[in-house]
Amino acid sequence: MFTGIVENIGKIVSIDEVKQGYVISIEILGLSINISNGDSVAVNGACLTVIEHHNNIFSFNLSPETLKLTSLKSLNKNSLVNIEFPLTLNKFISGHITTGHVDTVGIIVNILQKIDSWFLQIKINQIYFKYIIQKGSICIDGVSLTINNVDDDMIDLMIIPHTYENTIINGYEIGDNVNIEVDYIAKHLEKLKND
Repeated sequence: MFTGIVENIGKIVSIDEVKQGYVISIEILGLSINISNGDSVAVNGACLTVIEHHNNIFSFNLSPETLKLTSLKSLNKNSLVNIEFPLTLNKFISGHITTGHVDTVGIIVNILQKIDSWFLQIKINQIYFKYIIQKGSICIDGVSLTINNVDDDMIDLMIIPHTYENTIINGYEIGDNVNIEVDYIAKHLEKLKND
């Protein structure tokens, strides 16, 4: 499990095609914890497993399923990615509980600077709006954010300077694809209600 609080920015150093998908290698500088093979890491909000590491370079498999369901397929060498390490029992939950299981891919439709914050508008497939409420939580590329407004097939978000400066949000452009994980608890409540 994760919390949607980005701990590092990683840089893609290689993307290699293999029999079942791709292997991406990411340079992660300034690690404050030990990461081993088999550990989970959220990369732009997608939970990936470390298959190999050397110094500050960590490699991960991207399966056909991961490529189909996430925006990771659009990464290139030198792309920057949000990195979060798994939640531990002695860690603050400063964001909200996330699983790293991406639900869908959204599209950036608007970015505007408003004084010292940034307005971000994202288009999302309408089937996910049953899990989305105004002032609820959503995870965008691994970043826990509060939804300011819900309108038709769009959500509006306000990004504070700290989040803008310490995540890949500062590199977003209109038309970019982003990973979306909706509220995990809302999905379970819907399942219980329908059973």
